[in-house]
Amino acid sequence: MEYPVELAFIDIVMPVLNGVELARELRKIRPEMVIVFVTAYDSFFRDFNQIGGDYYILKPFTRETLEMTMSKIRYLSRRLRKEVYIQTFGRFVVLKNGKPLPLRGKTKEILALIVIKRGREISNEEIYNTVWEERAGGGDRMNVYYNALHRLRRVLKNAGYGNMLIATQRGQMVDVDCFTCDYYEWLDGNADMSEKFTGEFLSEYSWSEAYLADILRHEEDPEHAL
Repeated sequence: MEYPVELAFIDIVMPVLNGVELARELRKIRPEMVIVFVTAYDSFFRDFNQIGGDYYILKPFTRETLEMTMSKIRYLSRRLRKEVYIQTFGRFVVLKNGKPLPLRGKTKEILALIVIKRGREISNEEIYNTVWEERAGGGDRMNVYYNALHRLRRVLKNAGYGNMLIATQRGQMVDVDCFTCDYYEWLDGNADMSEKFTGEFLSEYSWSEAYLADILRHEEDPEHAL
């Protein structure tokens, strides 16, 4: 589209296609679109969470409600200003303009591990020992890691984001200004991200279980320090 849609207000009860079904179709076309449901019913909240609705307004609503909603939308729409959006709730997905980057296998897993450090350095040895936990590190065995890291850098460079990954003296880190991430927004206390969390975090990687446990503890007890 020449002018892609960034925000949709959707009623739930509509002819032919109801609001939940329409939202699912819109998510397929533009995953990062901000979706606000407008409804007189509260029985659809389970569907709202499942499709990743961003906000909802219950009828009848007031001018103050609309103003508060627009304030929320301005916060949510920050992710639209950056082309790359990284999803960690559920499976790990890296989207550029709504389309996934061609990341696979260990290359993708390396990026996931670096991303959750949120700009902090992680050593090459720690990455290797975490991602290749079944192998001993050191010597020529590290070559498999550096080969995968080279493939990762090539994919990011081809996507126009070669500066996302920063090499340090000991390891790697990400430039957090290059993308938006659901996990970062959750860490910053975005209540909408908390609503989107459905109990899964980087679900394809076993090493993420410790992070998931912390997230669950914090959800149950907001005073729990991460």
